[in-house]
Amino acid sequence: MRILIAMPHYFKGKADPTVNRSTQIGARAERLHALVASISSLHQALGNSTYGLDHGLRTAWPLTPEGPHALDIVVITSGKDHLVHELAPLHRMFRHHATDVDPLMLGFEGHKLLRDARGKYDYYGYVEDDIVIVDPLLLRKRRLFDRTFGPEALLQPNRYEASPTGPVTKLYVDYRLAPEMTTSYQDLTEEPRLEMPFLDESVIFERASYPSAGCFFLNDEQLSILVDSPHFLDGDVSYLSPLDSAVTLSVMKTFRIYKPALDQAWFLEVLHASPRWIGSVTRSATLAACPPPALVASSRER
Repeated sequence: MRILIAMPHYFKGKADPTVNRSTQIGARAERLHALVASISSLHQALGNSTYGLDHGLRTAWPLTPEGPHALDIVVITSGKDHLVHELAPLHRMFRHHATDVDPLMLGFEGHKLLRDARGKYDYYGYVEDDIVIVDPLLLRKRRLFDRTFGPEALLQPNRYEASPTGPVTKLYVDYRLAPEMTTSYQDLTEEPRLEMPFLDESVIFERASYPSAGCFFLNDEQLSILVDSPHFLDGDVSYLSPLDSAVTLSVMKTFRIYKPALDQAWFLEVLHASPRWIGSVTRSATLAACPPPALVASSRER
């Protein structure tokens, strides 16, 4: 499998308080750790540098043979506001693409990079610099979904945060959003639910009222659909922020976006390495005693 990843990256610590960790002066170490984890996890989960150690023969055998398999990661930066110069041990794991664009518009440089590579890869990913891929089957699951439901349906992973302490140790941070936040971009009543056999059960996919995931992955056909659509590089940054718009808006306006239902959120998930919500969830939300009614009914049907 040939995979291209565009990864916008920005860091400029400032003394003024801000929600965005990429601009918090005290978050430098965290952001560097997240960037390293994001790049290295892609190679560990999707790359071709995995080996099995044969102690008897004193040989490390490669997991994948030489051939067309490839993972190309391009880290995209703006000016001097980045941490790439601190990644010397990882220099063979990515390519640096330097620009001088407005940092808020950096993500759209990633769109251009994906467009220019059309036809050369099997999957094209846009991955924010604090997203960690933890599932080696991520793109195989996507391929199964894509072959089952066609290119107009886009399956997004569930993004989660983790904590070693309770009461919440794992939080899916993009589960639901107030419907009116996205009704001008998508119609959630259009094919609201899909079901697909997987192993010994069926996985339920729901139209995503909160389609954000900090990333997206497109197969070659889907990339062509996006690039040829009127929404590609249309300058619209109206979804939450320019950064959120770059990673979510054009795909939301082009495809029907699905995510695995909450009780099967594990089916496709990515880790958010710069946790923002899990530490304060008990202050900002009530911990319910049972799942949503629709989810309970869905579980009974299965």
